[in-house]
Amino acid sequence: MDERAEKYSTDPGNLEERSAVRFPLSLPVHVIASDKLYQATTENISANGVLFKIDKTDEALAPGTEIDFLIQVAEGTTGEDETAAIHCLGRIVRAYEDGSSTHAAAVIDEYRFQTEQEDKKEE
Repeated sequence: MDERAEKYSTDPGNLEERSAVRFPLSLPVHVIASDKLYQATTENISANGVLFKIDKTDEALAPGTEIDFLIQVAEGTTGEDETAAIHCLGRIVRAYEDGSSTHAAAVIDEYRFQTEQEDKKEE
């Protein structure tokens, strides 16, 4: 691994690669990677990606790992008595440990926003 790639994969303070504003949001996330389910919480989200805090009991996700994840949006956030979810496909671009926490940043390659009402229409 070259020096730049190594820094990018391990340094949580690497800001020069970011091109979108990040919003601090703490939302539950289910991450699937290599047929394994991880429980996580978002720390921040941008138009291009997301930073997760992963349950410490899970192993770290390595940069380059392709992931499928579902971000759950709480009731009332998108509308009264409405819940939503964002289904995303992406890949891990960096991962690090911070004391007792494991973190992973992912680029969002594809996403689909779906409300509970849309789910009912499809049935």
